[in-house]
Amino acid sequence: MYKTLMKIFFKENFSLRRILGTDIKHHKGKAILIIALLIYGLGAFLFTFGLMFFDLAGTLNQIGLINTLLIYGFIYGTMLSIMFVLFRANGYLFNYKDYEILEPLPIKNNTVLAAKTTVMLTFILASVLVVLAPIMFSYYYHGGFDFLSFIFMLFALITIPIIPTVVFSFISMLIARLTSRFRKNNIVYIILLFAVFLGLMYLSISMNSMGDINPLLNQREFMEKLGGVYPPIKWFVEAVADKNFISLLLLIVSNIAVFAGFIFAVRKLVRATNQRGLTKVVRKNNKKAVSKKRSVIATIAAKESRTFFNTPIYVFNVGFGPVILLVLSVASLFFGEQIEEYLTTFISFGIDFEIVILILIGFTLSMTYSTAVSLSLEGKNLWMIKSLPIKASTVMHGKMLFNILLGLPIAILALLLFTFTLEITMIRLLIMIVFVTSISLVVTTIGSIINLYMPKFEFRNPAEVVKQSAGAFLGMFSTWLILFGDGFLFYKIYEGIGFEWGFVILSCINLILASVFLFIVNKKAESLFIKFEV
Repeated sequence: MYKTLMKIFFKENFSLRRILGTDIKHHKGKAILIIALLIYGLGAFLFTFGLMFFDLAGTLNQIGLINTLLIYGFIYGTMLSIMFVLFRANGYLFNYKDYEILEPLPIKNNTVLAAKTTVMLTFILASVLVVLAPIMFSYYYHGGFDFLSFIFMLFALITIPIIPTVVFSFISMLIARLTSRFRKNNIVYIILLFAVFLGLMYLSISMNSMGDINPLLNQREFMEKLGGVYPPIKWFVEAVADKNFISLLLLIVSNIAVFAGFIFAVRKLVRATNQRGLTKVVRKNNKKAVSKKRSVIATIAAKESRTFFNTPIYVFNVGFGPVILLVLSVASLFFGEQIEEYLTTFISFGIDFEIVILILIGFTLSMTYSTAVSLSLEGKNLWMIKSLPIKASTVMHGKMLFNILLGLPIAILALLLFTFTLEITMIRLLIMIVFVTSISLVVTTIGSIINLYMPKFEFRNPAEVVKQSAGAFLGMFSTWLILFGDGFLFYKIYEGIGFEWGFVILSCINLILASVFLFIVNKKAESLFIKFEV
């Protein structure tokens, strides 16, 4: 039965249609476009990430510490595993949608739990291996290749995600059980998960210190200390560097034991957590209902807000940018001196620190791409909106309003906080606010165009739309292209007209683009709603 479940779960989670988010037979153009974007994004990440580790490996090899790179690989693989577990364990194990189907079947709970955990581990392991590939290449390139060591490494790498998956799956289960007691359990779950994730980010940042050109070199002391106190890291290094079979055996056996113990220990808790997730917590409200009138656009924006906060995967992917920007801007009030020290590096190259701040804000706004997926999330229920006496363009305007409210207010607040910390002049602050507003409008309107031309109304869960659809990929990449275009144009005109006039011109260009995009949205929305069939 375990093998049968494994085949079903693997087919459901790792089919080509699931990965690409579209049927390649019927939508070859979309599939090819998504594959190209995946290759480009993965290649760009691996090149940048790998280049840093390649440089680090050369430095470590020169001072006789090449084996320290193995500690880096183990810890980075562990942290990546933790992030994936926090995002996926709840949906895979503790609130999975097919629980009501599987529970009545004559299948042991242990078998279902083991199969689902194995599927999640396989996904995490595949991701870890992709990310660690440039680290391992750098290790063998600078340290010398050894076939037996490479075989030992392959077996040792498999164990990296197991313990973090077990530990943080348990933490995720505790969060799920805690939040199930609340009426707004999705919001509480999102807050707690963000708190854990931001804590991990703070730990990662705190490992760095100023002074070295390659920021990874700043972490060497921390990595060596952690490697000395956590036995699996020690076994991993000994197995790969010294080809120590006993260490490899200890690593494999200990992880298998932890995994088996986890399945045995939480099997009853998992069932109880899934059952509790089916209940609805209500409270008595004696307040009189009050009828409130608001505009149609505001009503649609409010509906988008409810959809957003009731879908955790939506919040994590689209709301991550504003949250990070808010955290960084508030942190600037307490770490102003460190930020100024960091920005002096850019100033020495003739780059205004205001430009660095605008790049940061522009990047976080590019991650706020709800308009690129919000229409698709209506799914087959779009007919309900279509049947209302509301123009299709009005529906899109409401969705665009929500995207603007999601990112722009926090972006402006961040600018005000950075101004207080870094003493930005008032005229520059006003110009930066106008520029950030123009970026938000361009991001919002181009996302709507993408969703109108590449909708995905058929899906099994929102993750397929938010993470795997063509709209999600193009929503980010198109806005990055806009930011790159603004940066290139500013670089060309900066020396001639200066910072202020340069960003005034860029803001005007962005506002013109947004107006053109809005016109396209209005036209395309009407035609799409006419063509849509129930």
